[in-house]
Amino acid sequence: MVIKLHCLGASREVGRSAFVLQTDRRVLLDYGMKIFDEAGKPSYPDSVENVKLDAAFISHAHLDHSGFVPKIYTHSKIQWYGTPPTYDICDILWKDSMKIQGDELPWGNSHYKKAMKYWQPLMYNHRVGVGETNFEFTDAGHIAGAAMVLASHKGKKVLYTGDFKTEATRLHSGAVPPKEEVDALIIESTYADREHPERKGLEKKFADEIYETINQGGTVLCPAFALGRSQELIRIIRAYHKDVPIYLDGMAKAVTQVYAKYRKYLHDYDRFVRDVESITFVDGVEDRRNATAGGNVIVSTAGMMEGGPALNYTKFLNRDSKIIFTGYCVEGTNGWLLQNKGQLRVDRSVLEVELPVEYYDFSAHAGRSELFALVKKLNPGKVVCVHGDEARAEKFAEELNGMGFDAAAPARGDKIDLVKIS
Repeated sequence: MVIKLHCLGASREVGRSAFVLQTDRRVLLDYGMKIFDEAGKPSYPDSVENVKLDAAFISHAHLDHSGFVPKIYTHSKIQWYGTPPTYDICDILWKDSMKIQGDELPWGNSHYKKAMKYWQPLMYNHRVGVGETNFEFTDAGHIAGAAMVLASHKGKKVLYTGDFKTEATRLHSGAVPPKEEVDALIIESTYADREHPERKGLEKKFADEIYETINQGGTVLCPAFALGRSQELIRIIRAYHKDVPIYLDGMAKAVTQVYAKYRKYLHDYDRFVRDVESITFVDGVEDRRNATAGGNVIVSTAGMMEGGPALNYTKFLNRDSKIIFTGYCVEGTNGWLLQNKGQLRVDRSVLEVELPVEYYDFSAHAGRSELFALVKKLNPGKVVCVHGDEARAEKFAEELNGMGFDAAAPARGDKIDLVKIS
């Protein structure tokens, strides 16, 4: 018998993570969507309609890992496992997907309701059996509730990292991978070719930018991902600026309320709650007017400025204001245009933006050294490099092969033998 992996997405690409792990059962590892493909439209992983699945394990709530889960329930009634924060945040994100995409979405409200019904909670360091295979979640250090998935079958161990970060951040203590070695490792390769900046120094520079801008009477607008990044920015800003007014807008408000429910999933939970209590949740026109009056920081979705309040705020910032991005923007999105060309698309028109724009790399993904360190620590017999664009994933696999590992960077649709069971 051989443990196998069928790659349905996130193979030589970032986004739409989806893999079928076959032991004595077939289990789906993530089922996400790509929010923006090369044409600027959503794209989806390969279908599982003709695959007899026994269960699904969702590593975390980001849409590129969870966003296609409701599609399963157009044809199946399997249980899917995720941590409680993952469940609550998926609820928010899936509802938003229906609101934005409407009839263009390949699933509807009834499928969303079924997905919510068939969830099964799985806490960190707890196990559940599917057939003769045990599955366990460990903290991935990425966002609240994010998990690595460890599968154990007949003495063989396979680890799927999902998105992870071993370095501590303001919100998380860092990933907690298995202590023992594994036989196969399915690892993200998003940043396999680069390191992230040293965190403490980067935070200080970010805080200094804020001080200089508000001291001149400007407003700092931080377009930020609703999930994870907005909450991290609140913590960073408050660590350096105790009294600067912070306005939180967009879907980040609902996600922040979910974060505040889960003490065990956050580092320094009490301080996070105090920081959240010190900010203003934007509620209506008057709050938005106050936010742009000068001397404030606005943290608002959408992170890539493809709609959401963040895009609208740019119309009302004074000349002393500044826009600071802290997350990756896909080429062609408004965030990318603003950073690279000083332009925004608004109502089918292209506008020139004269405000200064900065970028700070507060990534919640592992950097190059973290990726290699995990491979060395777990010493797998087989490494599968996923969730990285073609050049990064292939180069990562080549480097690992040069170090004596058996590594591959599969294409979408590929089937790989992971572990042979004698």
